[in-house]
Amino acid sequence: MADKIRTLGPGSLVIGGADDQRRLDVDCTSVELAPDNSSEDPDTYLDGHEEGGELTSTWKLSGSIGEDYSMEGAQVWCLNHAGERKTAKFIPNNKGSLQLDMTVTIAPIAFGGDVKTRNKKDFEFSATNVKASAYTATASA
Repeated sequence: MADKIRTLGPGSLVIGGADDQRRLDVDCTSVELAPDNSSEDPDTYLDGHEEGGELTSTWKLSGSIGEDYSMEGAQVWCLNHAGERKTAKFIPNNKGSLQLDMTVTIAPIAFGGDVKTRNKKDFEFSATNVKASAYTATASA
């Protein structure tokens, strides 16, 4: 049995394809990919059978970033790509074997906060097509 990897990071979070890729991991202080599960109540018919009651899940990729007040910062990138759907790859720990692939809808991230402080800002992107696959660490990881 392989050792369990229970620590988040160091890992990676990459959004977009090769032509417009953003490494969000270099700015992240926390990351979470979480489902919001719900199910509808089934309909019961006179003859006793039931229909419906399916489980549905919606996903959110969220976390916090350290602010960067440059034109190359994550906040400016998200502002410039707000509303776009892009592929994303989240590897929670480079020593693990888990990779999570998805499509995210980019949303803007707030700017500012306390003066003379290294502010952190929360982000939240809706995610679809979430899939887990095996990840094999490379020598550079």
